[in-house]
Order: sequence, then C-alpha cells, then structure tokens
Amino acid sequence: MTPYSGLLFFYLLALFLTPAVMLGLMGKSLKQYGFAFSLVMLCIVFGEGGQLGWLILFYLWQGAVFLAFRRWKGKRPVLWLAMILALLPLAFVKLGEVWSVFSVFRLLGVSYMTFRGVEVLLNLHDGTVKEISLFRWSYFLLFFPSVSSGPIDRCRRFLADLEGQNSQQEYILLLRQGVWKLIGGAFSAIVLSGLIWQYWLSSLPAKGILPTLSYMYGYTLFLFFNFAGSSSMAIGTGYILGIQVPENFNQPFFSVDMKDFWARWHISLSGWLRDYVYTRFVMASLKNKRFKNPRTASYIGYILTMMTMGLWHGLAPHYLLYGAYHSALMCLNEYLDLHWKPFKKLKRQVWSQLCCMAVTFHLFAFGLLIFSGRLL
Repeated sequence: MTPYSGLLFFYLLALFLTPAVMLGLMGKSLKQYGFAFSLVMLCIVFGEGGQLGWLILFYLWQGAVFLAFRRWKGKRPVLWLAMILALLPLAFVKLGEVWSVFSVFRLLGVSYMTFRGVEVLLNLHDGTVKEISLFRWSYFLLFFPSVSSGPIDRCRRFLADLEGQNSQQEYILLLRQGVWKLIGGAFSAIVLSGLIWQYWLSSLPAKGILPTLSYMYGYTLFLFFNFAGSSSMAIGTGYILGIQVPENFNQPFFSVDMKDFWARWHISLSGWLRDYVYTRFVMASLKNKRFKNPRTASYIGYILTMMTMGLWHGLAPHYLLYGAYHSALMCLNEYLDLHWKPFKKLKRQVWSQLCCMAVTFHLFAFGLLIFSGRLL
C-alpha cells in the first residue's frame, strides 16, 4: 500500500484520524494517540508492502546507535562513528537499487528516517538538544505522516510541538488547515499529476529532440504537482495530529536564481543540507584556514552539498550527474553574485526578473530531465 494514494488508504487514514480529531476538539493531548496512530499506520503500510520486518530491524539498529551515542557522546570520533553506523541502512538500500547483491534491502522512506536519526545525533553532539527520551526519539523517527515523502522535520521544532498543548480553539484552526492541505494535496498529487502523466507523458515517443523537450516540461510539472501534493497531504495529516510539519514548497517557479530556487523547492531537504553539510564544512574550513581564498570553501561546500543531495536520491548515474549539474549551477550562481555586479540588479528589476525566472525554470527543468534518466 502506497501512502496517500488509493481509496483504501484514505479510508484507513480517515478512520484512524477520527479519534485524534475528537481528542483535539476536547482540548486533550494528542501525544500518546499520535504515536499509536503512527505505529498502526506503519504496520499496515509496511506490512502490506512486505517491509515490516525491515522497518523493525531499521528501528532497532537506529535505536541502538542512538542509545549508545546518548551515553558516550562528547568526542568527535564518537560522533563520526555513530553517523557512519546510522547511515549504513541507507547505504545498503541505495546499493540495492544498482547492485543485485544488495537488492534484498528495501525500505520505504529510509532516506527521510535516516536523516532524522542523524540530525538527533548532531543535535546531541552540539548541545542544541540536551536530552531526549527513547519515546520522544521514537516518535520523531517514526512519525508516520512524513515517513514516505517528507518533509524532513527538525528535532527541536518537532519536540516543541510534541510537548506543547493546543487549546480547543488552536486545534480547530490546525484541523481546518490540515483538512484543506489534505484536499488540496490530493487534488495536486492525484488529479493534476495523474492527468499530466496519462495525457502528456505516457504518450510521448521514447526518442527524438521534440519529444524529449516535451517530456522535460511535462515531467517538471508532473513532479512538482505530485511531490508538492504529497508533501501537502503529509503536512495536513501532521496538523490534524497537532504537529505543525514545516512547509516543503514556496512558489519555486518564481525563483530568480538557483540559490533562490533551492530556498523554495524541497525546502526541508535543501535546508537540512545547508545547515548540516554546507555550513558545517564552510565554518570548519574558515576556522582551520584550509584554503588561501575563503571563497574556495564556499564553492567546495556547494559541491559537497549538491553531490550529497544527488547521492541521497540514489547511486544510479543519472542521480550522480544531477548532483554534479546542480553543483556547477550553484558555484556559477555564487561566482556571478560575487563578480558580476549587473547580476544582482537584474534580479531586482521587474522585466529582468521575469527573464531570470524563465532562465531559472529552464535550468531546473533540464536538471529534472537528467534526474529522470531519460538522457542516459
């Protein structure tokens, strides 16, 4: 069973969300029920897909890493070891997509859950999270609404919602927003993306310049409506459970350059990579004076960040090329911002803004053509 698709899934979702709505309208805490809801839905979805055993093993592995690190945290080598161990299940699943020896490893949502687990380790090491119980860690790791397609929530933000208590009026507002996000997300992910796939993409020839160009535009719109809709439904479900899951899209096709674009598209992933890959690398490089020119750290930081993004999607060549492509675009964006004064002016004036938006859209659309694997 695929989350957020099919009448059976939505029937079960409505059935098991009803007690949460009743508790919320009475002003009661949803903490305990929300966790039970996640466990039940995970058992149904992963059990139907034959992956429940792998999910349990993943949880036990991540739990062992978390508990060990919580006890022996402090030194950087311990952090690196814990992160490597936490990333191992994700590595095995990604290897299984390109190498049959590891094909036995399959787990829906492993990328999202792994990044949440790694973030807890980093927060504990930095001291931004002083202590977290096994229950709260489990709730964060296994929160069902965002398991399959995100967004990637942040530990401190999630725990603040979890420990907070919404009044009856506050919950009514969350419920109203949640229902609308579910309806709007379903229309986007199921209706609009389905129509684009059925009447546009599926009928295109596999080869040829014009069909490929048409596929590029169609696939870009298909992926946007599908992904943004899925994220909206996850956010809406989270709202109904009292958790204000962060937004994942913010009008990305109005972006004036690629930096602006990645601040609007898949915001939770790009923000996570910015904070835990780019910023950490650049700050460490400046502190240790690794490079003669401080800007070198920024360029290399963009390459590491976008290549990590490519690897996060998979190890297939088109994903790696997609990461390399965006690495080059981000470095070019940085160079133009620093060394070509008219670039900033172009992004501020009305008519030139429209040109910048059109160029940014086409740069990203071509990147998605690479991402789709059609060019390879």
